[in-house]
Amino acid sequence: MAFPIKRLLAFMPGGLLVALSQIEIDDENETELLLSADGWPIVFDRSSQVVSHSGQSVAAFSSIETVDIAHFINGKRFEWWVLSLTLRGGKKIALGRSTDGVQVSIVAAHTATITGKSVRTVERVGL
Repeated sequence: MAFPIKRLLAFMPGGLLVALSQIEIDDENETELLLSADGWPIVFDRSSQVVSHSGQSVAAFSSIETVDIAHFINGKRFEWWVLSLTLRGGKKIALGRSTDGVQVSIVAAHTATITGKSVRTVERVGL
């Protein structure tokens, strides 16, 4: 089965085009949140309390400490946001990234709601 690849093209100084992944909400109901990250499905299942990526279990809700948004800024390039989960023990699972901070914030809020966790923001400068 082929997954559609969704790309966001951003202009960089000097006229270069850069492809960045896009993360968005595909579907949501009382028991499930389905995200699409570059066309790959990420499912948050409230009934089983499990997060899965492309059908593989990647984390239990109980192991998630926070939902993180990292804002990356570099004066020479465009800015972007990365959505990730921080698990107990400090392990991070990156879910997706985008040049649209509002979109990432909305996805983070829905992710935090279904998991019962809080959203944490971090700013990274000079990368």
